[in-house]
Amino acid sequence: MTANRSRRQVTILAAIVLVGAAQLGQAADDRPAKYPTRLKASDPSTWKPVAYHALTPTGGVTLDEAGLFKPVMENNIAYLLNSFSVNHMLVPFRDRAGQKNPPPDDRPQVDFWDKDLRGSNAGRFLMGAGNTLRWIENAELRKRLNGLIDGIEACRGPNGYILAYPPSPLRSEEPNYGRAWFTHGLIEAAIAGNPKAYGLLRGHADWFNQWDMLPKLIYHNHNSHQGHIASTRTYFTPVGKPEDLQVAEKYYVCDWWMNGLAARQPDAVWKYPLMNPHSYLITSFEAYLDHYRATGDKKYLDSMLGAWDLIHDKWEHVGGSMAICEGNDFPPCSYLVTPGCHTGETCGSVFWIKFNQRLHELFPEQEKYTAEIEKSIYNVCFANQVEGKGIRYHAFMEGAKDGPQFCNTCCEGQGTRFYGSLPEYIYSTASDGLYVNLYEPSTIHWQLGSQPVGLTMKSKFPFEPGVTIRCAASQPVTMKLRVRVPAWATKDMPITVNGQQAAAGEPGSYAVLDRTWANGDTIAFCLPMDFRVTRYTGSEKIAGHERYALEYGPILLAVTGPLDKNLAVTIRQRPEDVKKWLKPKAGRPLCFAIDGDSAHEYMPYWQITDRTFCVYPVIEPAAVPTTKVGVR
Repeated sequence: MTANRSRRQVTILAAIVLVGAAQLGQAADDRPAKYPTRLKASDPSTWKPVAYHALTPTGGVTLDEAGLFKPVMENNIAYLLNSFSVNHMLVPFRDRAGQKNPPPDDRPQVDFWDKDLRGSNAGRFLMGAGNTLRWIENAELRKRLNGLIDGIEACRGPNGYILAYPPSPLRSEEPNYGRAWFTHGLIEAAIAGNPKAYGLLRGHADWFNQWDMLPKLIYHNHNSHQGHIASTRTYFTPVGKPEDLQVAEKYYVCDWWMNGLAARQPDAVWKYPLMNPHSYLITSFEAYLDHYRATGDKKYLDSMLGAWDLIHDKWEHVGGSMAICEGNDFPPCSYLVTPGCHTGETCGSVFWIKFNQRLHELFPEQEKYTAEIEKSIYNVCFANQVEGKGIRYHAFMEGAKDGPQFCNTCCEGQGTRFYGSLPEYIYSTASDGLYVNLYEPSTIHWQLGSQPVGLTMKSKFPFEPGVTIRCAASQPVTMKLRVRVPAWATKDMPITVNGQQAAAGEPGSYAVLDRTWANGDTIAFCLPMDFRVTRYTGSEKIAGHERYALEYGPILLAVTGPLDKNLAVTIRQRPEDVKKWLKPKAGRPLCFAIDGDSAHEYMPYWQITDRTFCVYPVIEPAAVPTTKVGVR
């Protein structure tokens, strides 16, 4: 695997940078007037903070060896330890600090990802390692995380400046992309127990909040809005200050954009005017929700609920990947599937997961937010990790999967960040109990008031639908245990406690078990999983024919085997009769033979490695010649 980007990625990025540079030169004077930021901030004394109703755990969850999550996390540890050395990641920091006789680099700095986004490699490592070390202790990983933090501290300027590039002149996406990644990384390292990380973050934020370039940041190069999240996340740390949020409000918040999103105007997404529509818009959505939580200003919330509707309804592939990437050639509901069309980036799905996580914390009774997290985990993030070989950039929908990379791409950085955080999505805590969000075998220990409580969940999900949960408490405890009943369930879900039915959860809800629990109490249920067929409605239809995607519960399936000239497969069956012509394959859960077609089979999309596949085969009983239309 080469350390550089693919030729196509180089071409795309170069074209976008050229367009962005041209726009910057032509419109540098009028864009702030046409698309202004606020340039003013609200008074903290007027803020009415909004409390989360569910809290994401930052520790206390242990993964079962029999589940899927733990091997993914172990693969991620190997990825982090086998990619770039601490010395290599410190090179740009040492160069910027002017250190005399630094150790020589042990490998060339990677074009673009290292050279144009200096310091993002350190952010990538800190995000991945910091998240991981909250759940799984690894001596070498911690040693490298601490060594990286020590090296960054040694390069710190007297004014608190710590980034890997000088503050002037501005280059590429560094001022926003690099700072956002590095901020995430320092926060995750601090939560994981590094004693220096918060101090470095605070010192740098104090410098940033006085930077004379602040009014220009959101207009500097494409994806400039992404720097927003660095300030809001800093505000919500133990070292956060009101100035962090105020600076974000003055120089990143755009009321004209919030108005468009609140009105569900598609142009607010795919024709975003500050240079580059992208799934990276979603990381700014996270920041706008942070403003709502900090200030209580409902305008932020209204705009972000509109943003969620737009992405969910018009730019989300079946299975959960993002159907918008860089550039404005992703109109609403285009759902491009041809390999090479630059769609389904891993990083976009990580941002979507984080956005939905915030919404779940605000509105935990709305199951739809957890449903989005679930399908993104199984159908995108799991699909794009390749054991021992890196992380895929795209989740292609047909042909062959994208090759894995080990070169600090945006998708590697956000991918490793996500894989390290996996345990935090299984449960959410509340002041009166617990939410069970996912069905991964695991144990959680937490404090309910002053009482320690534990739950252990056993399952073989998604391969088998049965789940049991056992309560551990030193003395009886009264609490509400909320069990997610997924929207993909085909019927109401009976739930038993100690063998007696206690509830029947409706699909798309949380069933509430409100009682006094004793040590050893056992909850059991069987998830009503079945097939779901979705007709393709995007711009790459095949004339005269209908294409369909197939899911089993939340799991996206794909047809594997030989493809025709259109990179498609034709199945001579009726789509509405899918349960009649698909037969489970012995010893291979979630894999299905197709009646009358021995050359093809269905299997989970995430499990496909080196086979050719098609997510949207033609499914029809009659043989008709096919001609693909709409391909650019």
